[in-house]
Amino acid sequence: YPPGAGREAARRGVLMHRLLERLPDVPEAERIGAAQVWLARTAPDLDAAARADMSASALRVLTDPAWADLFGPGSLAEVPIAATVGEQVIAGTIDRMVVGPDAIRLIDFKTARRPPDGLDQVPLAILRQMAAYAAALEAVYPGRRVEAALLYTQMPVLIAIPPALLDEHKQGLAAP
Repeated sequence: YPPGAGREAARRGVLMHRLLERLPDVPEAERIGAAQVWLARTAPDLDAAARADMSASALRVLTDPAWADLFGPGSLAEVPIAATVGEQVIAGTIDRMVVGPDAIRLIDFKTARRPPDGLDQVPLAILRQMAAYAAALEAVYPGRRVEAALLYTQMPVLIAIPPALLDEHKQGLAAP
């Protein structure tokens, strides 16, 4: 990578994170314009092509049918969570969440410079973090299943975490 590439990648990740926080509250027909205006004001040094690419990437995430409810009406942003699981207190902030009658769905944004190519490359610490969030949500909302995913904002890339994998990493939480 050329000098400064890591800094630029981190900046892009932060800008994408902020776009994905702001755009869900904007009417769908106005999102591309709102993204362009916000990027022009927040990152005026980026050229028009870079801003257009970032806007298009953000909109692809927001309109992904598999996860659209997490960015739709009734979804929540920056949700603080705290619960006791086994002997541990789990506390954190969930980037996007939607609470349904049978399930809770959540996405955690990651700004890694090099996102994993797939689930098998997601760092263990992140899988444990997501399992902890799932366990905390199950304590707060008993009887509801938890569906979790990671959104790597650099690309962006959405990686769903299968319930069995969350369960595997939750086992360590109950131990003292």
